[in-house]
Amino acid sequence: MTSRTKHGMIAALGTFAILASTASQVHAAEAERTAAAYSDPAATPAAYANYLRSSHEEGAAEALKGFQALTQAEQNTFIDHLHDPALLKSILTKASDQGTAAPTSSRNASSTIALNNGEVTIEQERTTTGRSARAAVLPKGNHTVTYNTYVKFFGVKIIKLSLWVNFHSNGRDITKVNSADAGKRNLSGVISLTKSVPKKSLSNWRFCEPGKPCRSGHNADASVIWEGSVVYQGSTFQVDKKQWMRANVYGKVTHYYLRNV
Repeated sequence: MTSRTKHGMIAALGTFAILASTASQVHAAEAERTAAAYSDPAATPAAYANYLRSSHEEGAAEALKGFQALTQAEQNTFIDHLHDPALLKSILTKASDQGTAAPTSSRNASSTIALNNGEVTIEQERTTTGRSARAAVLPKGNHTVTYNTYVKFFGVKIIKLSLWVNFHSNGRDITKVNSADAGKRNLSGVISLTKSVPKKSLSNWRFCEPGKPCRSGHNADASVIWEGSVVYQGSTFQVDKKQWMRANVYGKVTHYYLRNV
């Protein structure tokens, strides 16, 4: 066998090996994408509808009804939104620090933020136990202030994060924070959420005006860490957030945020 023939055979074998390796990589990548899509409950509108249909999460039946009422184009966009990390980040950013928006005179209040031309909405509401919604100190006894954040796509509620704090009022000030807790409703199919043990604390406030006696008192604080992961194109990335709120003796959420840990 001549030297030229040997080199030709070696080159041919090398080319075959490269092609075989490339084909193997392409096949592996396609298999990985197929497996990712198969394991993604929201890979397609049909898959997401099946996910909602089999879910035991509260609100799943209502979400399924709302999702099925959308047009095919809206359903496709809905699925795209669920897999858009930039949009998810924007949602969490827009949900931050909205607790100061409502006036002190209103204990039960809500606000809405719209994104993507109204296709995505973030609704936040707070509720306070008590006999009145007047701008007055809560009467003597135990009271609970709750702050809820809802995320909706095309009016379909997919995520609800709740944080609440229970405290005692002596009719003038908060004297004790009894407990704090948090809850969620997650119908996204692509976001996994777990929570840490909620924390509570009694914080101090003090206000002084020139020429007037200073005033002071206490607030009830509550916080929780949400540890989550988002599935995106077969990969996952962490979404860890701290949800925090502060309530005063009027039953108002004076401060609130949902931020990166």
